Amino acid sequence: MKKIGMRNIKTAIAVVLALGISRLMKTEYPFYSAIAAIISMQSSIIESFRVGKNRMLGTIVGAAVGLIFFLISPGNLILSGIGIVVVIYICDSLGWNKAVSIACIVFCVIMTNLSGRNPFFYSISRILDTFIGIIIAVAVNYIIKPPNN
Repeated sequence: MKKIGMRNIKTAIAVVLALGISRLMKTEYPFYSAIAAIISMQSSIIESFRVGKNRMLGTIVGAAVGLIFFLISPGNLILSGIGIVVVIYICDSLGWNKAVSIACIVFCVIMTNLSGRNPFFYSISRILDTFIGIIIAVAVNYIIKPPNN
């Protein structure tokens, strides 16, 4: 039987801590903290930081562009396509190619799926929740039996 590895255990710890901190802070979407913690927990501290940074940058770009386009015309199909072009262009121009996917996902969520929620509040909440998960994952990876980098 294969044993449970440290990355597995550290991911679980990071998720529990991210959810706990999000609940203590009364964030609206604690599951985004958990998702960010899961994605940011990597086999090295450097890689955890790199993945977390890309996720954060993508979340910020997607949230900002999504908010702007939502304020122009929520859910507009043509603007959704143009917005994706803008998101990819910004990420590519800044050399943030690894942030493109999450930036586009965040843009789409804000542009098409807010169901009456405040787009500004949602955008800020999404950034905060993501930041919590990333910080927790990197910290757990660094503090608890750090991998050899």
